[in-house]
Amino acid sequence: MGKVNLKTLIEESKADSGLVFNAEGHVLDSHNISNENNIAAMAAVIVTMSSEFFQDALNSKTLNQLVLASDEGVSVINKYDDDHIVCLLAEDISKLAIIKLTLKKIIPQ
Repeated sequence: MGKVNLKTLIEESKADSGLVFNAEGHVLDSHNISNENNIAAMAAVIVTMSSEFFQDALNSKTLNQLVLASDEGVSVINKYDDDHIVCLLAEDISKLAIIKLTLKKIIPQ
């Protein structure tokens, strides 16, 4: 995943936890997260399905970021490159802006 350190990314973004996985949903790195294998597999499916939705519905060739939010928290899933996907999670939805800004600063769009 290049020079991005997951633990540092979590600290800078104020996220509570995170993981890095590949397009097949295999965990490459995780921090402060349980069930990381299940979460990575589900997130990989969500990314694939959302990407296909954007292609079909909007003729979009790329999907860079997904934001999933609820009253209990937020998850930001961001493609890093063709081989790596970063998922940051926070229990406080107000952290969404800092997470997105941190990812935008570190991960080229």
